[in-house]
Amino acid sequence: MSTLVANISQFITLSSKEKEVIEKAFYPKSLRKGEIWIKEGNICEDVAFIVSGKLRSYYINESGEEVTCFFMQPENFISSFTSFLTNTPTHENIAALEETELKIISKKDLERISELIPQLQIFRRIIAENLFIIMEKRISMLQSQTAYERYENMLKENQDIIMSVPLQYTASFLGISPQHLSRIRKEILK
Repeated sequence: MSTLVANISQFITLSSKEKEVIEKAFYPKSLRKGEIWIKEGNICEDVAFIVSGKLRSYYINESGEEVTCFFMQPENFISSFTSFLTNTPTHENIAALEETELKIISKKDLERISELIPQLQIFRRIIAENLFIIMEKRISMLQSQTAYERYENMLKENQDIIMSVPLQYTASFLGISPQHLSRIRKEILK
């Protein structure tokens, strides 16, 4: 069983035939380090399951600076969900932080297999709920924690991200400058 089907099977029970339908509906895509999968201004028509690698979602602010929204690792689903759900152009970019393997499904195919496998609606709801939780935590983090607290929490929860992504991406995610992040890191190492 693939990691994609195994991931979905954690939440819903699938027959062998249903697993096969899901496998066939997704197609593989490889991204090189730095390659953009979803580009700002386009309408997102796909959802991807990350088989391996890491992705970063970001947007360009009014000053022309990249602002990191979140990082996603293997065995997670990713998309520009607002664009995907509303059929409007996305404001974000999603790029590979390293060599990345995806399994992708189009909106049309997702709708088709959701009709064939009604339990997928439950799984889709779980994905939406988890996305909501991620967004709510991020907003709370930015509004209620100091930069030092944000970095400490990221160290506890996502140390592998901190160790594997460029400093400026981590700083952007934390809502601080790379220089401020360097000062915090030095303080923690004391």
